[in-house]
Order: sequence, then structure tokens, then C-alpha cells
Amino acid sequence: MGTKWKAFLLSAAILVFSGVAMAEPIVVYVPLTAPYSDTSMIAKGILDSCKLPEGQIDFLEEAAQADGGFKIVRDKDAAKKKGLVLLVEITNAISGGNAFVGHHKQVSIKGRLLKNGVEIGNFTGFRSSGGGAWAGYKSSCGVLERCIKVLGKDVIQWLKNPGKNGRIGQ
Repeated sequence: MGTKWKAFLLSAAILVFSGVAMAEPIVVYVPLTAPYSDTSMIAKGILDSCKLPEGQIDFLEEAAQADGGFKIVRDKDAAKKKGLVLLVEITNAISGGNAFVGHHKQVSIKGRLLKNGVEIGNFTGFRSSGGGAWAGYKSSCGVLERCIKVLGKDVIQWLKNPGKNGRIGQ
């Protein structure tokens, strides 16, 4: 057996016996979407064209997979589950500007973390974006999606140390 192979086996054994390789992600139940808190506060164009409620949960799940510490489980009855339940709502979405004059987009969210039905933490937060590189070629919904993608990462970071009245994002 070659030296590289022996080193690989030794590294794998150390990870297994240290418990690093055996650590299971923490399961967190979420609803199928992050609904708008009040659709009367959201512009009709955003409601009609953008899929922010579905996208917010997609990006939350993506961020959890990248982090590895949490496993997001979608469940239409998440609020009734035992264990950890995360309820996220989109409180506002603003779509100012456009590809020609510059994007000025912002998404605000709030969330509650329940453990066996009892609230153990909550947060509010927002992210804004001008569209980033090549913004002139991005749609308004695309720029709003940039906001919810980063908010998904922010929520996963908050889950590592949840508390009451937390602030995430900018």
C-alpha cells in the first residue's frame, strides 16, 4: 500500500473516531413557502411575477446544505411538528429602479423558531441589492432573488445561535 493511501486511511480513521464524520445535521421543519405577511403591502408586479415565497425556502434549504449543520425538511404541516420548526414570512419586498437606471431592490423577512411548539427565538432582517455585476441584464425578480438567497444564508447563521429579537442581514 502506497504512502498516499495510508495517509488517506489514517485521516479517515481520525475523522470517524473523533465523531466529525458521524455528526448528523440538526433537523429543522419548515412550511412549503415563506408567505407574505400582508400582500396589500407588496407591489402587484412582484406578486404576479416573482416567486419569492417559494424561493425563500429554496434558498434556505440550499444554504443549509452548504453549511452542513442543518437539514431543512419541508412539510405543509410544519407548524404542528414536534422538534424544531422555523416559520419565516416575507414582510416586504420593494422593487425600485430597473435595468436601465439601476436596480434598487429590498426584501424584509421575519421568523420564529419553535421547539415542540414553544417559541425559543425570533428575528427580523432585510437585504438590498442593486443587482451586482451585469445588473443591466438582470430582471427585477432576479435581483430580488439575490436578496432572498443571501437572507437564506443569514437565517442559517442565526440558527447556530438563535435568540429573541435577533437581527439578520444588513
